[in-house]
Amino acid sequence: MKKSKHPDNSPGTFLTAGEAARHCQVCPAALKRWIRAGQLGGFKTLGGHARIAVDEFQRFLHEHGMPPYPLGAPASIPVLVVDDEPEIVGFLAALLADHPLGFRVETATDGYEALIKVGAFKPALLILDVLMPLLDGVEVCRRLKSNPATRGLKILGISGYPDAVAALLAAGADACLTKPLSLHAIERELERLLAPVAC
Repeated sequence: MKKSKHPDNSPGTFLTAGEAARHCQVCPAALKRWIRAGQLGGFKTLGGHARIAVDEFQRFLHEHGMPPYPLGAPASIPVLVVDDEPEIVGFLAALLADHPLGFRVETATDGYEALIKVGAFKPALLILDVLMPLLDGVEVCRRLKSNPATRGLKILGISGYPDAVAALLAAGADACLTKPLSLHAIERELERLLAPVAC
């Protein structure tokens, strides 16, 4: 893969292969072939997925007579982080705020607050602790997955208790990670759960 300048992690500075492919009206596989051939510079995330700097993409589009990529306000992916441990919330919020995919982050510290914020914030992804006071993650997940309005919400469970993972998955979570959280594992699940649909 032809390397572009090392990412500075500024949200909106980089495009996914899916975003760039949609602009060029090709499948992501075709765009990845351009990267492998050295026609378009890019880099790989920890999860092995292609990212393209916007300025490099603009150069490529100009060189090939394609319309420039619109430079309006960058789209951001809304993510709700729910955990009763402030250290975990702070770690995940900082990680997502600096991520090249461009996330908009809200937080909650218990299950009731999570349900309220899901309705108001409408996240694309919920990162949900399993064991919390008032209303635990299993019940939050069960309620969200049984509601047609929120059934499609991606839920990534997190827990310091490996025995609790099965209950969250049974309630409908899309994935679950155990604490201490691995940066590589988080990146892998973000890529998998939020990957654009291939054409």
